[in-house]
Amino acid sequence: MSNLYFERYAYPKRFIKEPITKSTIVSVVIPVYKEENLISTLKSLIACEKTAFPVEVLLVINHPENVGQEVKNQSIKTVHEINNFINETPSELTFHIIKAFDLPSKKAGVGLARKIGMDEAAYRFNSINQDGVILCFDADSQCQKNYLQEVEKHFSNNTNCTGASIHYEHPLYLDNGEINEAIILYELHLRYYIQALKFTGYPYAFHTIGSSMAVRSSVYQKQGGMNQRKAGEDFYFLHKIIPLGNFHNISTTKVIPSARISDRVPFGTGRAMQEHQNQSKDLNLSYDFESFRLIKEFLGKIDCESFIENIPVVVLEFLKTSDLLSELEKIKSQSKNTDHFRNRFFEWFNGFKMLKLVHYLRDNHYPEKELIMQSSELLREIGLQKNTELTALELLEIYRALDAED
Repeated sequence: MSNLYFERYAYPKRFIKEPITKSTIVSVVIPVYKEENLISTLKSLIACEKTAFPVEVLLVINHPENVGQEVKNQSIKTVHEINNFINETPSELTFHIIKAFDLPSKKAGVGLARKIGMDEAAYRFNSINQDGVILCFDADSQCQKNYLQEVEKHFSNNTNCTGASIHYEHPLYLDNGEINEAIILYELHLRYYIQALKFTGYPYAFHTIGSSMAVRSSVYQKQGGMNQRKAGEDFYFLHKIIPLGNFHNISTTKVIPSARISDRVPFGTGRAMQEHQNQSKDLNLSYDFESFRLIKEFLGKIDCESFIENIPVVVLEFLKTSDLLSELEKIKSQSKNTDHFRNRFFEWFNGFKMLKLVHYLRDNHYPEKELIMQSSELLREIGLQKNTELTALELLEIYRALDAED
């Protein structure tokens, strides 16, 4: 395979000297920052059922150069703990530690840590001429026992698969046994958004969770690799991969992300849990379903010759405000036919533009409403709920099943 990616985009340093086993087709990349409970994650991976081919696990222990000594000490302690665990625990997996210490403070974060690990995995696959699977996981996540086996099987059986989103479910109960209402609301919001996008006819409606995503090595390289964003790196990365086509959901296994409170990134599960606790964010609220009805109307007219002239007024406002209308008109004028325009339109109107549209409608026309009411409204619209009132937990179970079916 070509090393052009490594000449242009890759993190320049190679960390692992040991050669990769030639038949390896899955490499698990785990960023580790200030993590005190990593061993339970490693145990979850080791407990996985045996795969047909060897699996590598790349642990990217990282911290920025300007961090306090306490965090630096934690990184060193984590390395010792991993080494002791590996030496004492028999496993079919091969573990490699990447010491990504003292990273430039302007770039250091989860995006750069993932990039370092994913670049290393891609380089190692290239060294054995293998178009392997780079599988992303988190240092505080768990997985079902068939996790590695199902990912390996899916990519082996679907050779055209560019990447995948793997089914996830947060733990719904606190350590004391009480139900965790906050995580139920947060996960319901995530699933409501994806199912609402599917309702509109948007073809790129996939979950973009960093702990439950996978990409083929050649695709990773051709698309310029992982970005270096301090948060939201998973969303932006996957929305470079999804429009390529042949992006799949893997629902035959399950990742269990942590539901803990965290202030490490400006958004995401941990931050949502923190903001709910300090009452700076109301997880009971979500997008008004009327905005998705409007988007469905917008997307439903793509095949019309007079598409641009018939764009709903508030969507037209968004396109003008965001300086996107001229881009859309140019795409329309340069398209050979309706099918060509449709393909080019969805390549252009990516997940980021869709999210910006949803937020524009929320901020200017359709304020947030009760999540339970809006997620129920969607279910009624697609014929899955009658007028009976459901709790957030009951709704979440329905949405989980919907996502698992896709």
